[in-house]
Amino acid sequence: MIVDSKFNRLRWQCRRGMLELDLLLLDFLESRYPQLDEASQQAFVALLEYPDQSLQRWLIGTDTSADVDMAVRDIVKIIRSKGREYGVQD
Repeated sequence: MIVDSKFNRLRWQCRRGMLELDLLLLDFLESRYPQLDEASQQAFVALLEYPDQSLQRWLIGTDTSADVDMAVRDIVKIIRSKGREYGVQD
């Protein structure tokens, strides 16, 4: 597991106001983020910049905005597939 200030900042940014988002984002950060290439890591960082309401729609709901960068949408797909394993329904 990566332990440095950047990773710790990301861990803090994954803590949102909703338990479901916290679990999905933190799990992704811990289990998938370290293996991503630089561009995909940047897409995850960009995803964390969006407000909780958008993240909720994208990660837990069915909406993925068409105006979101394709790399961010790919990260959303990965997180949503993991969410289905936890019983989070689309």
